[in-house]
Amino acid sequence: MTEILINKIKYKHFKGLEDFELSLKGSSAVISGRNGLGKTTLSDGLQWLFFGKDSTGAKLNPKPRDKQNQELLGLEPTIEAEMIIDGKVTVLKRIQEEKWTAKKGELEKTRSSDSTRYFIDSVPIKEKDWKSYLEKLGGEPTLQMLSNSAFFMTLNWKERRERLITLTDLTDEQIIKEDDELKEINEFIGDHTIDEMKKILKGQKSDIKADIDGMPARIQEVTDMKNQLGLADDKAKLEKSIADMNSMISEKESWLIDAKAGTVNHELNELKQKQADLRAKLVDEKTKFQTSLFAATSSLQEDFNNQRALVNSLRTDLSTLESKEYRLQEALKEKREFLQDHLVKYKEIKAVDFDEHQKTCPTCGQDLPSNEIEKMVSKFNKNKADRLEKNVEVGKATKENAAKLEAEILPLQKEITEKRKQLEASNSRLDEINNDLIFQKNKQGVFEDSQIYRDIIAENTQLETAMERAATKDTNAEADKLSAEIQSDKEILAGLNHELQKFDMIKTYDDRLAELKDQDKDLKNQNQLVEKQLWLIEEFTRRKVKRIEESINELFSIVKWKLFDVQKNEGIKEMCEATYQGIEYSSGLNNGARINCDLDIIRTLSREIGITMPVLIDNAESVNTLQPIEGQMIELQVTEDEKLKVEV
Repeated sequence: MTEILINKIKYKHFKGLEDFELSLKGSSAVISGRNGLGKTTLSDGLQWLFFGKDSTGAKLNPKPRDKQNQELLGLEPTIEAEMIIDGKVTVLKRIQEEKWTAKKGELEKTRSSDSTRYFIDSVPIKEKDWKSYLEKLGGEPTLQMLSNSAFFMTLNWKERRERLITLTDLTDEQIIKEDDELKEINEFIGDHTIDEMKKILKGQKSDIKADIDGMPARIQEVTDMKNQLGLADDKAKLEKSIADMNSMISEKESWLIDAKAGTVNHELNELKQKQADLRAKLVDEKTKFQTSLFAATSSLQEDFNNQRALVNSLRTDLSTLESKEYRLQEALKEKREFLQDHLVKYKEIKAVDFDEHQKTCPTCGQDLPSNEIEKMVSKFNKNKADRLEKNVEVGKATKENAAKLEAEILPLQKEITEKRKQLEASNSRLDEINNDLIFQKNKQGVFEDSQIYRDIIAENTQLETAMERAATKDTNAEADKLSAEIQSDKEILAGLNHELQKFDMIKTYDDRLAELKDQDKDLKNQNQLVEKQLWLIEEFTRRKVKRIEESINELFSIVKWKLFDVQKNEGIKEMCEATYQGIEYSSGLNNGARINCDLDIIRTLSREIGITMPVLIDNAESVNTLQPIEGQMIELQVTEDEKLKVEV
């Protein structure tokens, strides 16, 4: 501990003090007198000697002034102090000198900026050496904090907070290690810090949420593409039509070969053409039938698609709510299990009694002195009481957290019930629309049962009979006609094959839908895990800030610091506010209480930094009992005395 004391300090031409010497011999003192005699000036003098500032921390010009507030020229403000530093006397001196110069070619001198001279033990030194000397003592900011009682609370709250945080050696690892509920963090944090992990998890949550939100649209897109295929028939019938068309083309190609060889009957080709036309008519009539069926059911199909989209949306909403409820239920379950284990620990602690064997000396076997036994029993009882109290405190906090979770789960469950009702009603409506759609399709009937289909089949039968009787010669024109028919049939076959390919697309779409649904399930599981990990990180932050505040506040006697503010949304806002008996220093605290808070702050900082400085306390008369400090304390009190009175 570095101890710095005032042995003697001289004020000359310093503000309102013409020539004043204060001899303290390293002791604390009370300096009293009426207002205007220079008590505050004494405090300003010490601050100016070291830092060139007044007791408020502002830059100071100590030149004496006349009644018109004009500087008295020709006087040099001087402070000379004999300081006892770790038992050794060192004389520090600071002089402010006027600087007069004459411009070239002029006789009259003009005043420029004053200069400052510095001395240590009568040796003149430069300003940089003066600052270097102060740095060796502890540095200007530190010495200001320890010598000016109100200086610390004039700092920006971030600077105050940064200084206070250095007083505790709590680490994230230590907090996690000592709290069973938080140990799971070690399983996923890796080499990252808590803040880094929080940013990573928030990024993951945002990405997962975007994927989950976009999943219904992706599923609907594939479903729509599947529905837009518009399959005209079942696969078996389509494959039969393709086989028939292939067979007919092969047959006509055979006829074409014969026709080119001149061996095919002309009438037979005519009849075959009619048969081809009849088959084309069959395809055309079937297409018309299917078009009519689509027109009759398109409105219902659109209603069906819209209702299905609504059902998918409700399912997504319900899944989100159920995920949230699951997370909260898991958290509540953990709290309850923790409370059960905690109660067992409480009972175990409570059941432990003092070991009577400790009352006997293990070496000689005789009873220990009664005063030693009393100390042992008292220490045991105190330790037991402390452990029980801490157990109860942790249990109470956990119960409160559990109650908050229960309060959050209840309305969520009601919302889930309502959402399930909506989904059930929407599913019911979807079934109704689907039944209407099936009814309309069945109402249109099957093309093969229609009259036009039977008429075409009957006409085809007549043609086949006529072809059997045909017996005319073939020509080259007939060969050309057959070639055209074959080309037309191949085009029809290409259309049928295109329709068949749609059935292969159906399987592709079904596989894609199954894949998307699996992805949706995986994303929701990932989301639950990330939300749980985020909750653990946030819970760690809440407990960390509480531990830090407790750790720092243990160092102070009357001041209690508020370093964090828990927001309504459970976010943590950094702050730094000193309080005394629940009243904030910056609002509502009277001057006497503020002075004692300032002294408590100086005492703690001095102890933690390892330096004590002389402290001059202005308006000390407003405090009944000043907080003690470990260094030299000079009280400046307002009294009726007409001259400054010094009591060492």
